Amino acid sequence: MAIKRKLKSANWVPGSLTLREFDTQEGTPGEASVVAETKLGRPLQLRDDPDSELRLVLPAYEHFTTNGTADDQETFDLSHNAIDSPSTESFVLYEDGTVVEPDSVDYAAGSFDYTSTGTDTDLDVFYIARDPASVEIRKTAPGAGGKVNQTLKEAQTAILHTRDQAQQEVRFGFERTPLQPYLPRKFKLQVVVDAPYTVAFEAPERANGTPRARNALLSLPRYQTEARIEGLGAAVKQDMIGVRE
Repeated sequence: MAIKRKLKSANWVPGSLTLREFDTQEGTPGEASVVAETKLGRPLQLRDDPDSELRLVLPAYEHFTTNGTADDQETFDLSHNAIDSPSTESFVLYEDGTVVEPDSVDYAAGSFDYTSTGTDTDLDVFYIARDPASVEIRKTAPGAGGKVNQTLKEAQTAILHTRDQAQQEVRFGFERTPLQPYLPRKFKLQVVVDAPYTVAFEAPERANGTPRARNALLSLPRYQTEARIEGLGAAVKQDMIGVRE
């Protein structure tokens, strides 16, 4: 197979595809939503070896408003169960766009206490949810309205969010075809989430900035090449729809 020879002869550089390289958007609770997407400018091969480090934690997002009394400690109830994550910050709180520390977080009760020196301020919360959600990493071929796509990884947050990913590795587990890990130029890599809660990487802009989910983890191990591999796009697209040479 000519394309295999071309792939083998290309100079592949190891690294990771990180969150900052994705365009992100808020998910819709209760339906499959693309929450992160990147369009590739050069060929990519996703790594699945024992030394690769795949990291994936997708926080839930909620907004609250403090009451009209300054210096009043309030208890805020989360809409979903929260967990103390072994892989990242479990709870990140912003007040009017600035990171603050809660007075306390009660994971068993699904609530947190906070005392604001102001009144009617915006609280933006990013926390790791226990409620089950499904996550899919997929590649999508250009054209055809995005209908030609292939799942590269499926996982449940019940597993992702409760394990120490630095100690218990998460892997793609490629097993379909030799071309499954490859993404040619102009292909898209997407993260799709179906969760009962809102998955978001940032909140609306507030007085002092834009709150961001600094506890989110999205890092996909990859090999990348600057080489233009003639015929890779067509070969991978055929592979995705089940056409084999």
